[in-house]
Amino acid sequence: MKKSRAVFLLPLLVVLSCVSSLQVVKPAPKPSYFSNLAYAPARERYRRVVEEKFKQKDLSYVLSLLSYGVTNFYDLQVDEAKKAFLAAYRIDEGDRPEAAKLYDWLVVDSRTVYKLKKRERELVHFYLALCYLLQDNPEEALVEFKKLRQFDQDASKLPIVNFYLGLVYEKLGKPDDALIEYRQLAQMADSQSFLFQTARGLIGKIESVDALEADSSFVELVIQIEHQSANSIGRTEVYLDTPGVCLTLPAIMDSFPVRLSALEANRKAAQEAAAKAARIGLRLLGGFLLDKALPGKGEKLADEVADITLGKEEENRDIRAWGYAPLNFSFARLKIPVATTKVRLVFYDRAGALLGFCDYPITGGNRRVGFTSCHKGNTSTFFIIAGLAEEFFVY
Repeated sequence: MKKSRAVFLLPLLVVLSCVSSLQVVKPAPKPSYFSNLAYAPARERYRRVVEEKFKQKDLSYVLSLLSYGVTNFYDLQVDEAKKAFLAAYRIDEGDRPEAAKLYDWLVVDSRTVYKLKKRERELVHFYLALCYLLQDNPEEALVEFKKLRQFDQDASKLPIVNFYLGLVYEKLGKPDDALIEYRQLAQMADSQSFLFQTARGLIGKIESVDALEADSSFVELVIQIEHQSANSIGRTEVYLDTPGVCLTLPAIMDSFPVRLSALEANRKAAQEAAAKAARIGLRLLGGFLLDKALPGKGEKLADEVADITLGKEEENRDIRAWGYAPLNFSFARLKIPVATTKVRLVFYDRAGALLGFCDYPITGGNRRVGFTSCHKGNTSTFFIIAGLAEEFFVY
């Protein structure tokens, strides 16, 4: 008995000794911060979503176009971004012949394609304006910014709109109009804030004697940070080639919320309540009358009549799907030495913990910045646009 037990235990001891001699390899821990921002995967995903929603006649098709447009914008695919924004804007207006894709179901009324809210329309014009600016076309950028203000007079009080309109007017050689925008920008801001300092710096730039003379030793850099989630809201540090912080952007400089105003929300609630009451009344009355003529089938026929008259209930639902509409912006405009080859942005969360960083080469074949040339004696301008959604973080 003892011998058989020993024979059984021997292989077990050999196995245990082998296991104990093996080194346990632990997986490398995932970095706690990201080291790049990549938009191409999201851009490709939304390209497929747009195609699929169109085939399915999905009522949130317009919103998927907007998500596709903004991911292209972040990735500096400006032509594709502009096509998406223009298509969404024209479909929303009911301008079907100009839509990117034309089918009869793309009709804008209460029963079909999702109708953009006021702020969503304004954001579409905002991004279109920036697309034109990145394409070195300040004339068309000005048109889009003016359309934005036509939708909402409160848009005249959005700091980022004044900031960019001033730049557009400078590019067009209209310093007096630019001064109006920058002075309004200064009036919006607290006198101790970064926004106020930005406005005063831009005013001083125009008012200086040599404002119209381009300095060949410097180029201009515009930085725009878009926070798409509460977790990404925090300060941003700007580094050039040389060590040391060049500039620190505050967490919040402007909010451009895509939401209903109190008046719009009340109006929408009243419309939905009235539509619900009308639907119930039509079904009850139709069901009663039709059931007399067609016993057992009246209620179903009444439902179909209500759907034809008022639209299906699921088609009237407010489907929200624009995942990348920013919660707020931070932005800056500064002069950097013409020899600068790289800019690094370092991002922090609200508590001050490091979120990650991203490098933006300014020169070479892998340049990651937008660019406009000189206009009316102004300095050439580089643009860095950073969208901060977790989907874009590369660890």
